[in-house]
Amino acid sequence: MLPAYFLSGGDPVAASVFQILFEFLTLPFFYLGIKHLFGKPTARLSILFYAVSYGLICYSRWLVNVTPILPFSHLLLYSLVFNFPLLAFFSAGIITQLNAAVGVFLFPFLVFFYIKKFKTIFAGTTLFLLPALPIVLFDFLHQHIISRSVLSFSGQSGAGIGLNPLVFINNLTTFFVEINHLLIYPFFFFSSILFLIALVAFRHHHQRRLIYGFLIIPFLGLSLYQRGAISFFFISLLPLSLALISALIIRLPRALSTILIVLIISLNLSHLPHIYQPSNALIPIGNANIITLQDRKDIVDWIYQQSHGLPFSVWFYTLPYFQEEVWDYTLLWYAAPKYGYLPEKTTGFSPNDLTTSRYFYAIWEPDADHPARLEAWHQQVLANFSTPSADFVSHDLFVEKHDVFR
Repeated sequence: MLPAYFLSGGDPVAASVFQILFEFLTLPFFYLGIKHLFGKPTARLSILFYAVSYGLICYSRWLVNVTPILPFSHLLLYSLVFNFPLLAFFSAGIITQLNAAVGVFLFPFLVFFYIKKFKTIFAGTTLFLLPALPIVLFDFLHQHIISRSVLSFSGQSGAGIGLNPLVFINNLTTFFVEINHLLIYPFFFFSSILFLIALVAFRHHHQRRLIYGFLIIPFLGLSLYQRGAISFFFISLLPLSLALISALIIRLPRALSTILIVLIISLNLSHLPHIYQPSNALIPIGNANIITLQDRKDIVDWIYQQSHGLPFSVWFYTLPYFQEEVWDYTLLWYAAPKYGYLPEKTTGFSPNDLTTSRYFYAIWEPDADHPARLEAWHQQVLANFSTPSADFVSHDLFVEKHDVFR
């Protein structure tokens, strides 16, 4: 994303658009792979479902390291279908660097898929590890802090490696929820049945080793960790899962398949106006608050307008807790060039630490899970800075202005 940030002066929107375009440009690989695997009608239907999928559209606007896994999954699927093993290993290696929990279990699948080609596995392993060279070098230069952490986590009771049927069941439910978001949200039972029927229907497919290995081996690998899988851990499995269900629908009688296609498309399109409602659990990490980049800009603009060029300081109450980097970045990238100065202090201070601030601002978002924590934070604000003199709201972001008296 570095070129997008550089060319836009650091605008996160440019980075997000770049990720969307990158995903879009790899869709021909997805189409060609599915066409070769299941035929042209299935490939066309898969692309159509992909274009309107509520779950995939939500993923595409998620500005995080997970999102580029989708386009590299397209390349991986293409390379598997058309027998480009080195590209397959390299694509899986990049996926692993984007998110280890998603990608690392693709490696045993690739070994399984190319088990009779020792030279291919050896060369492929080198390419799989190639994207990891910077992190391997870092590990060697810093007393193996990463590898020791991985080994420590793997040995943790209740989180590390172990066999627990409940973890398997919970992971299966999480995966089916992802399938549901992918295709027929919110009809969980119907989407799950469709996927299971599709798995059974293609048990004699000429590429069943690829289909079943790709879907099952990474899932089983994740299930060995008792921590349990988060929804986005299955993101690399979604394109093939979508194609598998599309192939099943194509097999159905024309009247039934037409009805299903119309219903699925209509249902997904009807959800799009609600795409900024994370209460639908379509944000893998976070909460039920609606906060956009524009909301943060509006809050920052209001603060600077209220300050009239005078110095001020800020406290933030963020979710997840103590993750204030997004505000630090917004101030550095957006506020500093526009207004010419930054807050005196932004975290970890008391009123006695302020030397120049004329105003103090408290910024927070609702905490539905632990409202007592937010209330305690508010009480601390009032104890230190008395009652507010003004306030402003933008979606689920709230800010209060307090005058600083000395």
